[in-house]
Amino acid sequence: MKKQTSFELDLMTKLRDPEFASAYIMSAIVDNDLAFLPIALGDVAKAHGISKLADETGINRRTLYKVFDKDGNPSFELVTQIADSLGLELQVKQKKAKRKRAS
Repeated sequence: MKKQTSFELDLMTKLRDPEFASAYIMSAIVDNDLAFLPIALGDVAKAHGISKLADETGINRRTLYKVFDKDGNPSFELVTQIADSLGLELQVKQKKAKRKRAS
């Protein structure tokens, strides 16, 4: 088993905080980095415990690990189910208006 670095341990601790976790996942969405999105969701899930998440969602652990793989392509329904189980919710907001430059 791979030993975690202090950076990884610190990240796992921070990802247990709902505010930090939501910002971490949102960074993938805002940056339109859909390849990182399942990984970010997986990092948050691992911080909370994959076994606990599997029990709460009824999704087996093997499936969860596949979802959180870099090649994972989770459905929207699965993402919302996992987010809900992690105490997070997905929201859509109106874009902030771009400021017009003075000529």
